Amino acid sequence: MVNILLQNITDINTLEKAALELARQIMEKAIEKLEEELFKNKDKNLEVVRFLERTISTKVGNIKLRRRLYKDQKTGERVILLDKKLGLKKKKRVSGEYLKLLVILASKMSYRQVEEVLAEAGFPHLSHTTIFNEVRDFGKRESERLKHEKEEVFTGGKILKGEEKEIPLLFIEADGIMVGSQEEGGKKLEIKLGLIHEGWEYTSPAKKRKRLKEPQIVAGVYENADDFYEELIHQISKKYNLENTLVVLNGDGASWIQKTSKEYFENIIVQLDRYHIKRDVGLYFGREVADDLCRVLAEGRKQVFLDTLESLICMGETAENREKRRKLVKHFKKYEEHLLDYRYRIPTELRNKELHGMGAAEGYVDKNVARRMKNQGMSWSKKGAEAMARILMLKHNKELKERLEDQYYAIKNPVRKIKYMFRKEDRDWSKWLQAKIPIINGPDSGKDWVKAIRGLATI
Repeated sequence: MVNILLQNITDINTLEKAALELARQIMEKAIEKLEEELFKNKDKNLEVVRFLERTISTKVGNIKLRRRLYKDQKTGERVILLDKKLGLKKKKRVSGEYLKLLVILASKMSYRQVEEVLAEAGFPHLSHTTIFNEVRDFGKRESERLKHEKEEVFTGGKILKGEEKEIPLLFIEADGIMVGSQEEGGKKLEIKLGLIHEGWEYTSPAKKRKRLKEPQIVAGVYENADDFYEELIHQISKKYNLENTLVVLNGDGASWIQKTSKEYFENIIVQLDRYHIKRDVGLYFGREVADDLCRVLAEGRKQVFLDTLESLICMGETAENREKRRKLVKHFKKYEEHLLDYRYRIPTELRNKELHGMGAAEGYVDKNVARRMKNQGMSWSKKGAEAMARILMLKHNKELKERLEDQYYAIKNPVRKIKYMFRKEDRDWSKWLQAKIPIINGPDSGKDWVKAIRGLATI
């Protein structure tokens, strides 16, 4: 085999192609050998039903598999030993190593672009639809895992055993981004993003550049704010003990940020994001007013900020503008306690020069979500958007490669398990139908409530 391949080698490129083809053939031969070994050492209860064929795309080429389908003579269960041994899942077209490449590429570019890149690079051809299905299934699996872990804590009472790190201040920034929707009605989908960090650290001796310390994100298409905060807290609790920690949360004026957040953290300071305050004031009152009043607010003069805005409502040029000014001032008054910068509101002993203004969420949304999911007017199904948001979240948190290594992961579904047991269990249901209710013939048989049960039992 090697000699035949070497005959056509003219340069490093043809050598590389020959090596890849050799690797593909070796892989196929190894799988054939493994199939025969599994057949020789199979359990005596397993009987061959027929042979099945499938093709798996790998980084060295397409591998054709011919394997046996067995039936267990005792349980009636059907199994493909080779698929089980290799961890091959039903309807999957790619190997685990090739899937890694697909997911990483898909987190950076559209599915059609991934198809083009793979074709130009000489990898096995996959349509953009196949790539989409493989990547979405991985993202869906991870989404289910995260929800399952959260439910174990909030519903099942599971106690997390994380690092239990204690810090005086923990910072959270929350934001949402709307992406195009393929759902019926055309309503856009909101991806909620939460950025968690411990503060700031300098990246140069001159202290001119800084970055967030220990940043991590949560991102997804959540049914409601409660789902978002439950997952946010679950993510935090895996690393931190918040018993003696003051949480500072920054976000725009959405009620799921400014109001709902207080229901989930006992010790929290919530502030309106500075960028959104300045943007909204500039939009309805003018840029010059926004610059001056935001400077006043930064100095801690909250009441001057509010009183000045209120006095300027009547100076709006149109009735529409005056109404928008009025609504904005009403909004600021609703969240009046959130207007001041958190540095004026934290205990004196926690104030230091290492604390800076918040507002990094916009950049993180743009860097981690918008560039991939809003590019060139993209639109998404709800499941597709959720899957990609989870992939982007794992990528930022440096957990993506680890999750892609997990080939044997499965969500435990108790409902599915119970249904399977009832379907498989050989029971004499006639005995169940003949069951008796002792209370009907007991000492209380004449009482009204027992008569009612007797009536129900004879329906």
